[in-house]
Amino acid sequence: MLQGETTVVLDLDGVVWLAGQEIPGASQAVEILRTSGRKILFVTNNSSPTLDQMVRRLGRIGIDAQVDDLITAAVAAASVLDPGSRAQVIGDAGVHEAVERRGVVVDGVNPDAVVVGWERTFNFETISSAAHNIRAGARFVATNDDPTHPTVDGLLPGTGALVAAIATAAETKPLIAGKPGQPTIELIGERGGEIEICIGDRPSTDGALAAALGAPFGLITSAATPAGDHFFAHQAASLLELVKRLVG
Repeated sequence: MLQGETTVVLDLDGVVWLAGQEIPGASQAVEILRTSGRKILFVTNNSSPTLDQMVRRLGRIGIDAQVDDLITAAVAAASVLDPGSRAQVIGDAGVHEAVERRGVVVDGVNPDAVVVGWERTFNFETISSAAHNIRAGARFVATNDDPTHPTVDGLLPGTGALVAAIATAAETKPLIAGKPGQPTIELIGERGGEIEICIGDRPSTDGALAAALGAPFGLITSAATPAGDHFFAHQAASLLELVKRLVG
């Protein structure tokens, strides 16, 4: 049974929504947790939306949230950059916003860092320029290395596919900022208080994050959950099912 006045770390994609569409019962599950006195910290490896876009999307499915309730992989990646430095940014608006909020200049010419998130316009020139800058000494920072991204139409290639292409060309491993990377762990430590449980759909990221936080892991099975038998103390087919079981 969960106890009140603690924090639940909650994944979004595949747990609360798919491409912004609520997974049935998710908003009710969040309400149950909050009514019972728990704080919710939404922690996602999705780097594409801005924080305000995330807040609005949550609002559209009946979940009230503030910017401080969200930790994205983009915010985690930006947190390791030095204010006033320069970065080549490969990614959607959320990555650009996070880097600029950090006080970093977005510039692909002789940057101090190359930050890679998810984007649809990724191509050969992207790989070439990023690899060139990394070989020249730029720090290689990835928002995450998730191989896939769940949507209502199935799995899309995730940020990890883009990162792998650049890492291969640059012959350099990146710093992974999102779950279960240290930058995300540190941001949770700054905001989360006592972590009661970490809930997500990927044992490799959400489960590893739970272990790093010293918290139980709650697995919600989704299309992004690797095939095979998973035997965790807390797992369910939906967030609502799991929350009802844990809160009672």
